[in-house]
Amino acid sequence: MRVIQWALPALGLLCCSPAAQAAAYVLGDSLGEGVAEAAQKYDRVKGLAKISVHIRGPKALGQIAQTPPGSTAFLVLGTNDAEGSIARLDKSIDDIVRAAETRHITLVWLGPPCVRKSWDTRARDLDVMLRNKLASTPVRYVSMRDEQLCSGAFHEPDGVHLKMKGYVHMWQKASMAAGFALASAGSSEITGTVGPRSAPTKKAERVPLPPPRRPTSAMAGQP
Repeated sequence: MRVIQWALPALGLLCCSPAAQAAAYVLGDSLGEGVAEAAQKYDRVKGLAKISVHIRGPKALGQIAQTPPGSTAFLVLGTNDAEGSIARLDKSIDDIVRAAETRHITLVWLGPPCVRKSWDTRARDLDVMLRNKLASTPVRYVSMRDEQLCSGAFHEPDGVHLKMKGYVHMWQKASMAAGFALASAGSSEITGTVGPRSAPTKKAERVPLPPPRRPTSAMAGQP
């Protein structure tokens, strides 16, 4: 009887806690497609990202509408907007945040990484804008302007899209910031379930990743 009395509450925690049930999705533009490709190998991480998605317009809102309520959504968005004017984006950002809140979606926003283009200054300014704008919201913002992604070592020849190791870096950085569990420290084994980082036990086996995707002429310069 004591065993049953102890086990039932524990079973309830496993079956009914939001952390145990939450699924994860990667949304956004073609950079999001790359991040999704790196994340899809792991449980409960699915991709809804498509090429040519902007902060402005209905496409990002449409992806949120496709995301099941209660999920965690990793939104890779901003690079397409930085290629043009980033003025007056406030309402569109608010619309995305409100849409996620309405569906009870935990939103993790991956900002625009460095690009090897003259308009990288706008990508930098948009990174600052998003960080400041989202600081007062429930959204967790993760900047992608770090030493590795700005070095150029991860970029494809078009200077915008990334090699697969760049997308893996983005996914690892965002998943750690969101509190997703890792199989071991410094490993690319990511479980895709929400929860605290697990303590490293043994060195995880490396899973072969697909070869880097080369951008087509239609995608060049258009994430």
